[in-house]
Amino acid sequence: MFRRTRTVHFVYAERFQHSGSTVMRGRQLSGIAGEALGDSATVSYTSLDAPMRNATLFLTKGALMAATPERLQELKSAGNRLLFDVVDEVPPPTTRGYADLIVAASITAFIDLQRDYPTIEVALVNHHVDPRLAKLPTGRPDDRMRAGYFGELVNAVLTPEIEQLVTPVLVDTSSQSDSWLSRLPEFNLHYAVRLTRGADHHKPFLKGFTAAHCSSNILIQRSQAEAVLWLGEDYPYLLDGEPTPADILTALEHVRDDFGSAEWMRGLDAMRDIRERTSAARIGAEAARALR
Repeated sequence: MFRRTRTVHFVYAERFQHSGSTVMRGRQLSGIAGEALGDSATVSYTSLDAPMRNATLFLTKGALMAATPERLQELKSAGNRLLFDVVDEVPPPTTRGYADLIVAASITAFIDLQRDYPTIEVALVNHHVDPRLAKLPTGRPDDRMRAGYFGELVNAVLTPEIEQLVTPVLVDTSSQSDSWLSRLPEFNLHYAVRLTRGADHHKPFLKGFTAAHCSSNILIQRSQAEAVLWLGEDYPYLLDGEPTPADILTALEHVRDDFGSAEWMRGLDAMRDIRERTSAARIGAEAARALR
């Protein structure tokens, strides 16, 4: 019997096309999902302005910011199924009227979105790591702790004293640059102690996933619920409470002294498990289930 191939569009907004979220959850994830779906679907990366009909539309965070109620109504009227990928944002006001499914990019978001939107299906598609990581050298420094912070510098707890032990590497999520990728092999500990901001919602544990795919440990607050869900309560390098810069320095010195120990190796075992749980095949399978 002939089976019609489904059409899937990962939809981006032109004005956000260079943002990190659009590239990763749009262009990159469309490729991962396409591999998982195989011949059962035609998957494309498509502008919000393009004509789309009788398809499944995975609306990226930028597309949701740009899409007016009128445009969403046009897409619904054209027989499309709309998936809202909110990532780390609160779902927009248009969600209840137009979303056929809400995509959660983290476990904590999946739990809360199911509670907050009981009449809309919610699917978990965890964040993937940048596929370019797979092309990096596999070896990591094994002489001593070498700590790096990868991200927007304004989001991290950094002081001159901390920077004696942690090398900050800027990752500008508003534009596309791959210069930070080449720095990853220099480090074996990823520093992820964040400033708490009112704008933060459900942050996927992308820094942890990146560290895991780099065969590195991570230092992060225990108060980061998503991180603990992935690492486990007994992960050795979790900071309790809301650590002060002095607390962080003490923790970094402890990790430095711990390098190569049984605890250090136990941490790497946990990170190895995370690497397996966030493989492209696993994320692709999650995306395929949401796009069914």
